Amino acid sequence: MMPRILILIFAILMTGAGVAVYWVLTAHGSSQATQTLDSDAYELWGQHSPAYTVSINEDNAVVSETGVIGMTLSLTGNPTQLLVGQTATLTGSASESTNGYTLGIYDESTGQWVTGGSEQTISASVSQQTPGTHTYVLYLGTPGGAPIQSSSPVQITWEAYQISIQASPSPAYIGQTITVSGQVTAGGSGVPNIPVSLQASGGNLAAANVTTNAQGQWSTTFTATTPGTYTLTATVYGQSTTTTVQVQGATAVTLTATPVSTAPGNTTVTLTAQANAPLAPNQTLSIVDVTTGQTIAGPSNQQTLATTYTLSQGATNQFVAYLNTN
Repeated sequence: MMPRILILIFAILMTGAGVAVYWVLTAHGSSQATQTLDSDAYELWGQHSPAYTVSINEDNAVVSETGVIGMTLSLTGNPTQLLVGQTATLTGSASESTNGYTLGIYDESTGQWVTGGSEQTISASVSQQTPGTHTYVLYLGTPGGAPIQSSSPVQITWEAYQISIQASPSPAYIGQTITVSGQVTAGGSGVPNIPVSLQASGGNLAAANVTTNAQGQWSTTFTATTPGTYTLTATVYGQSTTTTVQVQGATAVTLTATPVSTAPGNTTVTLTAQANAPLAPNQTLSIVDVTTGQTIAGPSNQQTLATTYTLSQGATNQFVAYLNTN
């Protein structure tokens, strides 16, 4: 049986390009001899040498590279706490030359590589469109091979915005202009220059995309030609908030009579029916001579209905305006 001692295999390979030092270490630890050899190699060539481990099972030895002796990897993030949509900078570096190796920054939260390169220092800008914390790690590996060494993880947190939305007036009438407004805040303060996406379940929004002002406020307008309850949604970097607005048709109508002339004996009048709001598609106005039972104007789907009527000499007639719902 192989003694449980450190086995050191040392070989020097001479090439036209330079000298490389390799040694193999078992998983049982290191020795003063190993450290001395690595130190001498670093002084000679300015670069530490690879470290290997040997696993022995039933006389079969498997050699695995486990990193570079003496090399340390570091990864920093700046800032580490920011708002959704904002950008942080990740910087990864090795303590010595990475000649023959590559560095890569990995997002453990998404399982994706952020960036990579053969330089001793690499960097990348990262941004997230949804709230949450992402963990990043810097890895060292051979080109096309698996990572063999890693840094301590760095966590960056993207915080959510607070979004408000309101609509006024509500209820409103068909065709009436409704103001839709809100504010985007973080930590109780308005955030400027934030894009806000707007949607409505019907009707017409004057703008589908707006940007917050210096106080984090935004606004647009909304109208509808059909009565009903509409849902309005404001979205900022994947975060949404909603409100509803009720739109209704006319609910009341007035009737006025104005003499066409003030001359003696004149019996002609202008009758005007006026709804208090635009009519819904199923509403109409009409004017009826109750005395005779005749409809003298309408039905009309307009908010205002007017007609001229001449009375019989000496007659007294009664007129009524109706708001009809079909």
